[in-house]
Amino acid sequence: MVRILLIGVGLSLAASASAGWQLEWIDRFDGEGVNWDNWTAQTAANYNNEVQCYTDDDSSVDRNYDVSGGTLKIIARRQDINCPGQNGTPKSWTSGRINSKDKREFLYGRIEARIRFHDLQGGTWPAFWMLENRIDEQPVKGDNDNVGWPNPGASEIDVWEWFSNEPGSYIVNFFNNYGGACGSEARFPYPGGAADVTEWHTYAMEWSADEIAFFMDGEQMRSYDVSDCPVYEEPMFVLLNVAIGGNLGGAIDPDLEQATMEVDYVAHCKESPDSDASACDEQTPQAFDFALDADGQWVADEEALIGHGQGLTFDHMPFADLLFVAWFTYIDAAATDSSEGIDRIGAVDNRWLTASLDVDGDIASGPLYASTGGHFDAPAQPGQESVEVGSMTIEFSDCDRGVVQYTIDDPELAGEFPIIPLEKRVNGDFRCRSETAPSQ
Repeated sequence: MVRILLIGVGLSLAASASAGWQLEWIDRFDGEGVNWDNWTAQTAANYNNEVQCYTDDDSSVDRNYDVSGGTLKIIARRQDINCPGQNGTPKSWTSGRINSKDKREFLYGRIEARIRFHDLQGGTWPAFWMLENRIDEQPVKGDNDNVGWPNPGASEIDVWEWFSNEPGSYIVNFFNNYGGACGSEARFPYPGGAADVTEWHTYAMEWSADEIAFFMDGEQMRSYDVSDCPVYEEPMFVLLNVAIGGNLGGAIDPDLEQATMEVDYVAHCKESPDSDASACDEQTPQAFDFALDADGQWVADEEALIGHGQGLTFDHMPFADLLFVAWFTYIDAAATDSSEGIDRIGAVDNRWLTASLDVDGDIASGPLYASTGGHFDAPAQPGQESVEVGSMTIEFSDCDRGVVQYTIDDPELAGEFPIIPLEKRVNGDFRCRSETAPSQ
């Protein structure tokens, strides 16, 4: 989304060199309403001589936000209103504009959305765009967000915007105070003409300190060298909106009664050497967050092991960078008599091992212990002790996936198996805690 400002040109067609992507955050819009932990309705926005009143209405018959069928619909409607967000100013349309300021903000990586726009009549101006987080626009938290657009701290990048009065192409753009060193406008024709905007497409931006590149449906459209640009080096947030009329929306078709932008998902990813994913979507591996994702019950995710009763209970202790593990019901066919002791590792049919693992990145490793000599539901017994019997390493490749590797010294046992959260096994709507937790 833009306010009119002319800037210079500085672009390249160089390929974007990135590692694979790991999902940091995604809104799939698969609930029953807008997740306001991710978004704020920017009801005070009033720019570019547009005619709409932005609302926060996601529940009435004439709502401007509808989450259903796994997508968000931002719906602009022709209706008269004394706009609450603009001190009662009369407006002839309502619409929606949401942003993720102070809730989901990003510094570098890939930002991607899957979008289609339903209407081709004149007067509409939908957009998927970003602003730096110190801009003096709603919500104003008072954390140095007092900068006017498009000054440093309030600069803009448009990932996708479309004007119905120029319907055959879409636009990417930059707004800042530094001209060609910090990007410029580019327009990309739709292969099938205006009707293409009504079909689903993915639009994405890959952003680093030195380069910003734009993509449609996985194809790089343009890359900009921003190595000499003094902005776009601080967190930015996402905006989604449908504007009506104004400087770029243009004349409104008299037969147009409503216009809808539909969004399947919005996602942010970071580079990961452990991933070969080229997109940032629902299939991209999710980054693992020990503080949120580790705790709880995990089970083996190997066909031969499913249902055998083996599992692990994790308790992450961030103050010490430790992961406590209780591993139960590992059965060693060689153990025939519980009196053999640790082979023996516990009872014949019901064994427990524990581990206290050091956490380093997405890997936890350390010694395995077997407790011997105790009686169930009784005080400590004479001779009761915990004996180190081997080692364990757990590497988490995803917020809901990991691999356990173990070595037991006597008898010599070694192996590995994949694990997933127990809830994922039994709940088809499972979401990682790191995905659903509000930003701090």
